[in-house]
Amino acid sequence: MHAHRKSWIRRYRTSLLIGTLIVLFVYAYMKPWPYMLYGPGSAEPVHPRVETGRELEEKGAFLFTTVSTYSKPNIFSIVYAKLNPRMEVKTEEVATSGATNLTAYRNLLAWMRDSSEANALMAAYTAMDRPIDVKEQGVIVYALLPESKARDHGLQEGDIITKVDELEVGNAKELSQYLTAKKAGEEVTVSGTRGKETFSATVPLVAMAPDNRTGIGFRNETVLKVTPPDPVKFDFADTGGPSAGLMMTLEIIAQLTGEDLTKGYRIAGTGTISADGTVGLIGGINYKLMAADREKADYFLVPYSPQNESNWTLAQETVEDLKLKPKLVKVSTLKEAVDFLKNLEPKPA
Repeated sequence: MHAHRKSWIRRYRTSLLIGTLIVLFVYAYMKPWPYMLYGPGSAEPVHPRVETGRELEEKGAFLFTTVSTYSKPNIFSIVYAKLNPRMEVKTEEVATSGATNLTAYRNLLAWMRDSSEANALMAAYTAMDRPIDVKEQGVIVYALLPESKARDHGLQEGDIITKVDELEVGNAKELSQYLTAKKAGEEVTVSGTRGKETFSATVPLVAMAPDNRTGIGFRNETVLKVTPPDPVKFDFADTGGPSAGLMMTLEIIAQLTGEDLTKGYRIAGTGTISADGTVGLIGGINYKLMAADREKADYFLVPYSPQNESNWTLAQETVEDLKLKPKLVKVSTLKEAVDFLKNLEPKPA
């Protein structure tokens, strides 16, 4: 009997080996890993995604750029990304900055996009010296601090708090004033919106460094609803994050003033925008440059800060190492970007 079993195994060992390899391959293909892959995203015209009620024929185009991300990849995708000089692999924790979970991280990215649209409107109308209506609508949980106990009691990054206990709160100052009047160890109930849903969480208060002020323990920003006098509409629902802010703002100004700022060029770029027109640094500028190069951009607007030249340095290195064609332009403010565009000679036909 024993000899017969050995004979059977020898007869079918090739089939058994192939079957085992197939099972292992399928398992490796299906098993997700807690990593995120990064690579070049898109470089698309802003014009079709911004409506202002004004017609403007642009001879060129403003291109907003993105980074392609892929969460929970299989082992084959991870190996491919590791070997690809135009891709990068990060752990999920590093990629999401330690967010509670991917849903919380995506909610935060969605708010960043919405906030970027609001800031683009405020920056554009301020630059044009036109009035715009701004209302405060709550407080976003931007990042939970290490000393906070709120994560274990149901609060997440991306949550928008509109009420604490029985008090309606519209801004971060109102929330802070209510909490600092209490003592560490007491509990409060915060409620509001979580993405498209509502939430409520009862959380303990803590003493926060460096001044032992009582609070929940999170970095926050006030959520704003901005209503322009013109029928401005955005179509960026398929994107996340704040880095299209500068390019949105330039497109708004061009449409509302009727001036084709592109001058016939394909002008790509990136950068957050503040209400006062400050252009902020972003991540993944190397991948955005690759996308812009693929779409034959003539220029690329690079966020620049004298205190932090990381975006500018990485942009220069990427262009040099990969022999990319877009010409780099450093911008610290919206005014610098507009001035550069207005001083451009129109592109020869």
